[in-house]
Amino acid sequence: MKNFFSTAIFIFLTSTIVFAQQHRIDSLLKVLPTIEDEKQRIDLLNALAFQYTILSPNDAEKFANDAAVKARGTSYKKGLAESLKILGILHYVRNEYSVAVEYCYQSLKLYEEISDPSGKAKVLNNLALIFSKQNQFDKAREFSEQSLKLKRTIGDSLGVSNSLLLLSEYYRNAKNFAKALELCKESLSRLQQLKYEGGLSHVYLAMGEVYSDQDNYTLASSYYKDAIRYAKISSDNMQVIAANNKLGQLFLNSQQFDSAYYYLRATIALAKKRNNRAQEMEALKFLSIYFEKQGNLDSALYFTRQVSDLERVIFENERREQIATIQMLYDYQQKEQELGFQRKIVKRQYIAIGGVSLILILAVMLGFKFYALNKTNHQAKEALMKLNIEINRMNENLEMKVQERTEEIAQQNQKLIEYAFFTAHEVRGPLARILGLVELARIKELMDDREEILERLQEAAQELDEIIRIINRKLEGSRNK
Repeated sequence: MKNFFSTAIFIFLTSTIVFAQQHRIDSLLKVLPTIEDEKQRIDLLNALAFQYTILSPNDAEKFANDAAVKARGTSYKKGLAESLKILGILHYVRNEYSVAVEYCYQSLKLYEEISDPSGKAKVLNNLALIFSKQNQFDKAREFSEQSLKLKRTIGDSLGVSNSLLLLSEYYRNAKNFAKALELCKESLSRLQQLKYEGGLSHVYLAMGEVYSDQDNYTLASSYYKDAIRYAKISSDNMQVIAANNKLGQLFLNSQQFDSAYYYLRATIALAKKRNNRAQEMEALKFLSIYFEKQGNLDSALYFTRQVSDLERVIFENERREQIATIQMLYDYQQKEQELGFQRKIVKRQYIAIGGVSLILILAVMLGFKFYALNKTNHQAKEALMKLNIEINRMNENLEMKVQERTEEIAQQNQKLIEYAFFTAHEVRGPLARILGLVELARIKELMDDREEILERLQEAAQELDEIIRIINRKLEGSRNK
């Protein structure tokens, strides 16, 4: 492994939480069965996954995958982003850089969607470290500076310290040792102000790397030992292994063979205990070089074979893990595609439900309208029936009146006929006599009979008067009827 510093500080850079202690894990495991809220449960699984990243990467991966599945099922983007970030850490530690980058990009996208600058800054830091490990220093610097800018904006002092430390790695690889030390010292100052001992081992290891590259073995070994001391305080076993390995290499380069042998053997023992094959293999390589320099070629050959065997085991394990990871990524893509289809189906169902709801609303409105119209029609029908009844009643009355009027007219006509008959016969007689008597009175020869004529004229006039009275009485009687 070319760069132990990068591997050692990776987990420190991913979170501001103090490194896991066993009692912390035990307390989380006790709380886990009592959590009913799904989002809280996902957060707790991620916390366990992070705590296990140092003690047991396999357990960490199990918890992270479990959290990721639950987060996808509940569409909890923040929980999924955290799970993917932790999985990126685990694959980085296993030197599976392409897979680690894929997880980091997925996590970064989710943090951008939910507008979480803190999570975004941490993932940018991780990407910077991955590209630094692959010797893509320009990309590493770009991501590191983006992360640093975000952390300064949100006021994350510990995060700024982490980014400064990572940026110093870029300048160390660029052989700008003065700038690298300047950034390390600024990071150290911030950690001391925050009284955060968990990060001190990483700064001291970084400073030891800078002095080691300048062949200043005295200062380098001093900082490496400080790194071991603070790593033990914070139970950071990976950091302890890395610092021991660096001291073994340093003493080997400075030809302090006894010290080199001691630290390399310590590295191998710790790496075996923590199942860290990559660092064990690195230490075995240097131990083989140690025996070669001592002239003990049999031991050198023995350790070289051990390196070869371990390399084969690591290769097989990595290949299996890569296959499993590819399968997992394929499953993830399938699930994402399936979720996409399900979202489309749900969207269509929502549209259909909306359409049906609209139709139902319109149907109810039309029903009310038809009901109102029907009620109005019923009322109009009732009114019309009443009007018809009234018209029929009026017609009946009218017929009765017409009949009565007809009868009345018939009676009046009969009376007129009677009147005409009476007039023609009764009135005509006296009137004729009067007219005759008047003519007689005009004759001179009858002057002597004038008195008799007058008497008879008077009688005829009285008779006519009586007849006229009778007619008047009949007419008045008809009017009264």
